[in-house]
Formats: sequence, C-alpha cells, structure tokens
Amino acid sequence: MSRIDLALSAKLAPQNYGFEEGAEDFLALLMDLRRVRGFDVNWDSQWEENGPLFDVRENREGYLKKFREYNSLDIDVFSMWAFENSEHKLYELTYRWNNWRPDHLSGEIYRPHPQYGTQAQLYIDLIEAVTTWKRPQHLAFGPGIYMRDHHPLDRARVGIRWMGWLPFALNPSDVPEAELVRPMNGGTLVVTQSQFWQAWEANPDYSRAAIERAQEVEIRLNLLGVLPTNIELARGDWGSR
Repeated sequence: MSRIDLALSAKLAPQNYGFEEGAEDFLALLMDLRRVRGFDVNWDSQWEENGPLFDVRENREGYLKKFREYNSLDIDVFSMWAFENSEHKLYELTYRWNNWRPDHLSGEIYRPHPQYGTQAQLYIDLIEAVTTWKRPQHLAFGPGIYMRDHHPLDRARVGIRWMGWLPFALNPSDVPEAELVRPMNGGTLVVTQSQFWQAWEANPDYSRAAIERAQEVEIRLNLLGVLPTNIELARGDWGSR
C-alpha cells in the first residue's frame, strides 16, 4: 500500500497532571478507539528495530513500564505514543502533556485502510472519538503538505485543512463553502468536502479544486473569528465555555 499524507492535530487545554494520570487518559483513548470502525486495531509500541512489541491491551503493564522509564527524567513534560502494528503500519498517535502549552494529541495516517480505504467517514468517526475523549481547544485533520504549501492565512493562525472541529456553535449557512457543518460534542465539525484528496501534484489523488475549497473554508472561518493563533492556544482557554 502506498503512503498517504494525513495528519491529526488536537490542541488541548493544559491538564496539569503527572505521568500516571496522563498515561491512563491516553490508554483510555486507545481502548475507546477499538470501538471505532477502521480503528479497531491492536495498538503497540516498539523501542528497538526488530525489538519486542508492547501491546497496549495484552501487555498493558509492560507498555506502561517502558514509558515510565522513558519519562523518568522529566518532571514537567511527558509523552506517550502507540501505533497500529501490521504488515503495513496504518496509524500512529502521540500524546504530549504537562508544560506543552497547549497539551497536544497528534496522529499520522500512513496507509489507506485495507477494507475501507480513505473514506471521509472513517476520519469523522476518529474526530468524534477524540472530541468525546477530551474537549479540544482546536482540532485539524488533513494533508500536512497543504499546511506547508497552501495555507491561505498567516502562519501563526491555525486552520483545519481537510476537516476539523471547532469549540463554537456554527450553522451550515455560516460556512456555505463547506460540504458538511454539524454539531459534535459541544462544538462543530466542519468538513471541506467528503472526497479524499492530497496536496502534492505528483500524487494521483492531488486536487487543485479541493485545495482551493479548503482555502475558501479557512478564509470564511477566519472571518467568523473561530480560528485561533498559536499564542491564543498557548493561553489554554480558547473556546472555553
């Protein structure tokens, strides 16, 4: 399977808790994702090439022990990660917390799902699971190259790329350029279009029209005042009730 370019970035309010609390939260997310179509996978970590795998479900204590050791020298910043282990790695998730301002859940989609491909609903379900787990300040999902090469706003202002979640109530009439705008977990899901697309020209799924549509949506969201800057996210209270 060919590599694709899709990345998740969820900026969270600071939790201000230690390693054990953050680790339990991350494990809870991984277990919740096992109930989500397309993400019902085994989550593992691996520390050396060809080394042993630490399965989150089957070897929870071994997994936690490795990350306790990894984080033992830090008292302010903690991180954990897990990936889907198969012949062709599909996903990876990383959680960083405590003195990351803001705390951050990031993810990479490396390959199309072998059964479901790159259906937009897979990633909408992922966003719903993440926003159920914790209410973000902001969530963006889509091609990283889009952010690098095609982001239509000032670099300090965070967009949504292909789809995202905003901690504000929006109606479809507010963002007529988007294909889908609907309530989700105390905020709003915005999907620029349902068709999968990529942002580099050599890719067979490249779409200039999709890039331009995403740009139009982000410009509209910026005019509505619902896209934060990195400085606003660093305060930790963007979009709070």
